[in-house]
This record gives sequence, C-alpha cells and structure tokens, in this order.
Amino acid sequence: MAEFTFKQQANTSLREKVTNDLREAILNGHLQPGARIKEMDIAEQMGVSRGPIREAIRQLEREGLLISFPYKETVVADLDAEEVQNILIPIRFHIESFVVRRYLDKMDDAFFAKLEEIIGEMRDAVEQGKNSRLVDLDLLFHQTILDMATERTVMLTWQSIVNQIRLHFSKNLPFYELSHIESDHQALLDAFRTKDPEQIQQAVLKHLEGDENLLCFTK
Repeated sequence: MAEFTFKQQANTSLREKVTNDLREAILNGHLQPGARIKEMDIAEQMGVSRGPIREAIRQLEREGLLISFPYKETVVADLDAEEVQNILIPIRFHIESFVVRRYLDKMDDAFFAKLEEIIGEMRDAVEQGKNSRLVDLDLLFHQTILDMATERTVMLTWQSIVNQIRLHFSKNLPFYELSHIESDHQALLDAFRTKDPEQIQQAVLKHLEGDENLLCFTK
C-alpha cells in the first residue's frame, strides 16, 4: 500500500463509499494482487472507523476481489491462467452464445449502432491511453449483448464474474496490444450483422479465446 493513499470520506452512504473506493483501488491497480489489506491503515487514511472497512472487506470478498485467511490476513485476490482459461472463458462463452442464439431477432439497427458507438469509444480510449476506460468499454460491449436476455440467471451469472474479468484485464492489459481490442470487437460486430447463428457462435468463441493472448502474462 506504499505510495497510495485513500481519500477522506464524507458521512453520506459511508459503507458504500468505502466499498467503492476500495474496489476502485483494486481494479485500477493501486492495490496489486497479493497486497495485504490493513484495516487500521485504511481507516486512518479515509478518516473513518474500522467498522465500514470491515463491511467493505466482506462485500469485496463476496465479489471475489479479496480473500481473507482466518486469523491471518486479507489480501487482494489473483487469478491464474488456469482459472481464466478453464472457468471464466467457458462461462462467458456459454452465456453469450446462449443469448445471441435465443435473441437473434433483437439484433436490430439500434443494437448495432450502440455496439458501433462503443467500438468508436474504444478507439478514442486507445489513442488517449485510457486503459481503465478501455476495460470499462470492453465489459460494456459484452453487457450490451447480455442485456437482450430476459432470463434473470444470465445477468446474475454475469454479475458474479464481471469483477474477476475486470481484475484479470486490469492486471494484464499493459502487456496486450491495445489496438487489437477495437478490431476484435469490430470483427464480432460484423459477425452479428450476418444474422448467421453458426457464424456468430464461431465468432463469439474466437473472440473469447482471444483473451488467452493475455494468459501468458498471468502468474
């Protein structure tokens, strides 16, 4: 936690504010995987009691961003290549391929325009070197696909893994050719426009397997 200091907190929605700031510190790389979370230090930096810090830690444990070892310590979670390859990518493929097959008729001009707009913002983020914005846009692109579904389980599944995906991307993005993110999503959008279920499914699989370009950097 050296060189990073948490900001002072207002009293309004204190638990939520503390949780959000701690989450952002993790996802923006200020707290690296394996870093120890010290309640007292964070409480002093934020100017709050340790109670909200404990509540925030419990919430972030449920989100998969922190791991607590009983009677020992709490550390920032990490994901290794095996977890990403064998758990996250298959889950993403299953829910995304399900949605695009089931809701192919909902892929209209408005849907395509929204995805095209996101890709344009990706281009701007790459040019401006805004890595955290690029991660947000990547996730927004895929959430826009999943938003077509009416099945509650789809979004619950996505919400259960999205922070792990964000953690993985944030950790490894500096090693990845950022311009590929725009072109990879454009290729996926082009496949959607064909309205060919088989072509779309293959494109989704190819796109998600592209995440494995990051795996060699995941320790």
